[in-house]
Amino acid sequence: MGASQSLNIPGGGTEGYHILRVIEGSPGYYAGLEAFFDFIVAIENTRLDQDNENLKNILKSNIGKEVNLVIYSSKTQSVREVKITPSTAWGGQGLLGVSIRFCSFEGANENVWHILEVSPNSPASAAGLHSFSDYIIGADSVLHETEDLFSLIESHENRPLKLYVYNDDADSCREVVIVPNSKWGDEGSLGCGIGYGYLHRIPRKNRPPKPIPRPVEKDIDTEKMSTSKAPELGSTPLSTSGTTTVPVIQPSVLQATFGASKEEPLPQEVPTGHLIEPLKEVDPGISVVTPINLPGLPPLTVSASVPTSTLEGLKLDDEHNPYSPPVPIDLSIFNQPGLSSTSSNYASS
Repeated sequence: MGASQSLNIPGGGTEGYHILRVIEGSPGYYAGLEAFFDFIVAIENTRLDQDNENLKNILKSNIGKEVNLVIYSSKTQSVREVKITPSTAWGGQGLLGVSIRFCSFEGANENVWHILEVSPNSPASAAGLHSFSDYIIGADSVLHETEDLFSLIESHENRPLKLYVYNDDADSCREVVIVPNSKWGDEGSLGCGIGYGYLHRIPRKNRPPKPIPRPVEKDIDTEKMSTSKAPELGSTPLSTSGTTTVPVIQPSVLQATFGASKEEPLPQEVPTGHLIEPLKEVDPGISVVTPINLPGLPPLTVSASVPTSTLEGLKLDDEHNPYSPPVPIDLSIFNQPGLSSTSSNYASS
């Protein structure tokens, strides 16, 4: 038909390599190839219109090098160019990580079966099929005609059948395992309606799939730098010239860390020696207590303390030694007219 002419496929024709499966993490996965919708029609300006060794040989000669693929999508009905790098070190089988089959892509968007209403408790419901948004697009065997799917279902009565299903809401493909059973309790072997034809084709998508970004590989040197301990906040790093530089915390850093203070900022250089002088021993002295009786007043007590330093250099006998037993105190100064005093001869040290 005129599909190849309107799509401007290099070399014309309607044949190519149909991508059946894309392994996650493979070069094809990161290139954005889509299973069941994409067809490889050319590689490096070479048209792939025959099932031969051209594709395999070109891929082998470009391992580790980026090559250009021309892809036809039956979902968008358009042609796009994809850059891909064949590799043997991606962790799986094959250079691209895709399964392919050479066939014609003419009318590929017509060979789909639309899942209609799904009955509760049916095999279709147990398999997880979704009403009106799921489309059966393939199986392990080739499906080209309307009756191909129904013949496949009948041949798998009470046996697991793997189908490839596209969901229009999620715009993604998945594998579904279903067990046809004509005795499940209602009509049909699957328990769901199936539509085929022009009114049941997959809605056309205008945007082609985007390549998936590869994960960033870790650089050993960068990882070491990122895990090394950072210098302290506001400090000066240690010198590498052979002399040691003492880190000095700036006052502004202290305010930022502990909050603003009304006091003066700390000096950058702290003087050596004692910040606080030690307390000197306090001389208790000699305490003298004397009671005084005045007319018309309650009894009073007068006390005084004489420093022992005033007694240094004095030679006192035992009678006048401050550390000797109590001695009488002369209170004649209080014996004046109108005053009377009583001495208790009381002294303490």
